[in-house]
Amino acid sequence: MRYGSDVVIEWLAALGVKHVAINPGATIRGLHESLVRDQRLETVFALHEETAVGIAHGFWKATGSPMAVFVHDLVGLQHASMALFNATVDRAAMLVIGGAGPRDETSRRPWLDWVHSSASHSAWARDVVKWAAEPASLLGVRDALARGMRTAVSAPEGPVYICVDTEQQEASVSGDAGLGELPKLPPFRPRASSQEVTDVARMLASASHPVIVVDRPVRGGRSTLVPLVEQIGAAVVDLGGGFSFPTTHWADQTESRPGVLAEADLILVLEARDVAWALSDVDTGTRRKTWLPSPSANVIAVGCGALQNVPGVVLDELVPSARHITSDVALFLNDLLTQIGSSGTDCSSDRRRRLSSGHDAARSASRRAALAHAGTSPVRPAQLAMALHDAIKDGPWVLANGIVKGWPQRLWDFGDRGEFLGRSGGEGLGYGMPASIGAAIGHRDSDRLVVNLQADGDLLYTASALWTVAHHQLPLLTVMYNNASYAKDELHQRETARLRGRSTDTTHIAIRMDDPPVDFAKLAQAQGVEGIGPVDDPARLPSVLAEAVRAVREERRPILVDVRCSE
Repeated sequence: MRYGSDVVIEWLAALGVKHVAINPGATIRGLHESLVRDQRLETVFALHEETAVGIAHGFWKATGSPMAVFVHDLVGLQHASMALFNATVDRAAMLVIGGAGPRDETSRRPWLDWVHSSASHSAWARDVVKWAAEPASLLGVRDALARGMRTAVSAPEGPVYICVDTEQQEASVSGDAGLGELPKLPPFRPRASSQEVTDVARMLASASHPVIVVDRPVRGGRSTLVPLVEQIGAAVVDLGGGFSFPTTHWADQTESRPGVLAEADLILVLEARDVAWALSDVDTGTRRKTWLPSPSANVIAVGCGALQNVPGVVLDELVPSARHITSDVALFLNDLLTQIGSSGTDCSSDRRRRLSSGHDAARSASRRAALAHAGTSPVRPAQLAMALHDAIKDGPWVLANGIVKGWPQRLWDFGDRGEFLGRSGGEGLGYGMPASIGAAIGHRDSDRLVVNLQADGDLLYTASALWTVAHHQLPLLTVMYNNASYAKDELHQRETARLRGRSTDTTHIAIRMDDPPVDFAKLAQAQGVEGIGPVDDPARLPSVLAEAVRAVREERRPILVDVRCSE
């Protein structure tokens, strides 16, 4: 005998899904039983729905393949909502399958089936996903899965939610029950018109100081972006949304962003989270914005932002002075390079010498600044970034999470695709550990070391994710950036007090986590992950990190190193 949930698992496998993150619940009991019995899909066991969705988020960013997530009815879905918002803003594709009590009220159990059911389950998800469906039949589930996969992986990508109630899961199915084959629907990738590409190519060729600003990682775009930059001699500013451009390349002028943008006569912005944010500086205290480019500079913004819709949220500031082109950026760059290459234009030599000099000077200045704090206790952020890079640089690696005030981007040699997976998208806390788990699953069968440079406050939102790391024995190196504070909010408290002419003596209250301090090594040990530290002596840090890296690489087991930092 087969059941509806068996068929759903078969359909997920047919769609190419290989992993399902799950936290158990009564309304997904049928799906759960079918999942673990079928064994074609790997079950990833999470202790919280926010963790389950975060795992799928990190897996997508590491592999470019969508994972499925099973969530228990309304209560599980609401737990998952923060992580779903992050994934939607960050354009992370996944299929979220939600359970629900029976639609037929006469089939509901007293009390619990009633309080966990609603007139529309998918309504609870629609504000935080790209698309949601609540099919009324098993045949409708089939078509919703096909539509959902196409929607999830079409640009701009994002999570979709499909509700499958308990009666659909637990209904018996004889033969194919008239269900037919799963439709195969190709994804959609918008492409700029040939005229738009020709216009941009002409403007780049005639520009004296072209600048390319990149933010979100462009899948398949690096192989085109680097030769394009070298062909035209453009400066590159990388906003750090993920790996977009090698930090070792002479065109990388990220550290000189204000001056480079002020000098530019043409700025090509690729997949920026917010074009106004990309091209301005903001005073933290007054919130005043300073526009960096010259008023005469031409700004062209390329990406799929115009197609992204998060109900109830406006994701970016309107910049009417920019020319906006809706296109998959990888396709646009490929077309643009073809257009420019065929023109025979090569104006890179003089610009290259000047940009190379600026790049080398900025990298040297960052290293000097980091070395200036060597030996300071507790460990400074720059010291942590430098010591960790020294420990991992001799083998392949990926920084799945963590920015530590931008020091990795300033100091590390990012040169290969996928070496940095970026931030959470929605800036919701609790992202780092789950996303790193997803990346570790994605790279489990490779020799690439997955590194989680984990902020302390962020981990405390989803600390139970450490258990999942241990349970699945994932080779993941977590290095705590432990400053015992919600440091960004402490900055805001100081700025507010300063602007109001008040003392900053109270800015630590309800901000710092040092009374008592959290022992993250013991927190890890309690859940089966080897915990080391706390380490606050910078002299010990290199040897501790080197041994942790060796153990994760060679023994294929998870380790957490707690590093006490000064800020």
